[in-house]
Amino acid sequence: MQHGDPSTGYRKVTYSLPESVASELDRRSAGSERGKSRMVAQALAFYFAAQDTRALAVLYAEAARDPQFRADNEAVQEDFAALDREVGEPRR
Repeated sequence: MQHGDPSTGYRKVTYSLPESVASELDRRSAGSERGKSRMVAQALAFYFAAQDTRALAVLYAEAARDPQFRADNEAVQEDFAALDREVGEPRR
């Protein structure tokens, strides 16, 4: 069962944190305009983005070793180079 205000897109949840992390959260949120929930949400958003970035880097590294991907990529680069020559250098 979900609790919280559906109009805000937030849901109330409860998690346990190590004492050191909870104390640091208390310290950093004291006197801050951001509440603890917002700080935790932002921290998790940064963490998830970093995880996604690392996963994408792994995929790109694997693709860079794939001969078919490399051939396809080179063909696309050649196609774009030909188009760039047709239109000339972009104006700034």
